[in-house]
Amino acid sequence: MKLQFNVQMSRQYLFDFFLQHTYRTLRGKLSLLAGLAMIPLCVLTWNRVGRMFSVCYIFFAVFFLLLMPGKLWIKADQGFKRTPVYRKPFTYKVDSTGITTIQNAQTGHLKWNQVEKVIDSQLCLYVYINKADAYVWPKAAVGKNYPKLMELQSAVDAEEANQDSLLERMLETETELAEYEEA
Repeated sequence: MKLQFNVQMSRQYLFDFFLQHTYRTLRGKLSLLAGLAMIPLCVLTWNRVGRMFSVCYIFFAVFFLLLMPGKLWIKADQGFKRTPVYRKPFTYKVDSTGITTIQNAQTGHLKWNQVEKVIDSQLCLYVYINKADAYVWPKAAVGKNYPKLMELQSAVDAEEANQDSLLERMLETETELAEYEEA
């Protein structure tokens, strides 16, 4: 099964990637939790502590809840402006061997065993090639290929699990043979 689709990167897609990437980490979750904790803390202590403490709680809530997304939006905007690669569409060809990326006259191929993980958000699919970098595939661009893409991903995962199982059985056999030879 071969799938092909074109992706035109936008600031919104880049921003969504940064949001997903940041808030899926422990640091992002703790930042969100700290910001949310400041709101009830401010309400509960409003008349019990000095106004300055309450103002500080509000400041930290705004800092944790609004500053991070604002910072990520600026990062996405600047990244989009500074990176000429984003201005031209990418063509992706996906099959059982991996992912082929084409832009202008340049082509690259990534095998499935080089893919670290795939994250499915509301707006996009993120195919991570390492801990920080991913292909960003907007679901609007993937379109009708989405179910086929998920089917292909499941088949690749099943094949990988089968390979792992075969390797484990080979290791067990080698261990048993070594024990047998020692006895």
